[in-house]
This record gives sequence, structure tokens and C-alpha cells, in this order.
Amino acid sequence: MNSPEFNSLSQFLQGLSEEELAQRLGVAPATLQELRDQADFKQWSQDKDPESVSWRYQKDKQRYIINLSFG
Repeated sequence: MNSPEFNSLSQFLQGLSEEELAQRLGVAPATLQELRDQADFKQWSQDKDPESVSWRYQKDKQRYIINLSFG
């Protein structure tokens, strides 16, 4: 599986497009559209991610951002 990698810090901070995250998680973009507003999306995305990264959807930017939680 070829998952998108971050080439720079700015790309990391910008997040991934729907197509990029769908490819990374091995799902269809339509699946992300259906699930992104669900309460368990962060856990679901973490379970699907090859590096166990948790994701959240940032509606104003229409990008998927790494969910950073500390503590």
C-alpha cells in the first residue's frame, strides 16, 4: 500500500485532502464523507491508519488534520 507521506512541515500542518486520506486509509473517499462527522471518526481513522494516526476533519479548510492529543 502506498500511503502519502509528508514532504514538509507545512504540508503536515495543512493536512490531507479527502483523496489523499482515503488512499492512506485504504478506503473510498465516499466512506470518509459518510463517517467524518461521526463521534468515533478519530478512533476509526486511527484503527485504519498504517501508523495508527488519528485524524479529524477541518470543515473550513476542507482538509483532514492529524488529531494531536496530549496527556
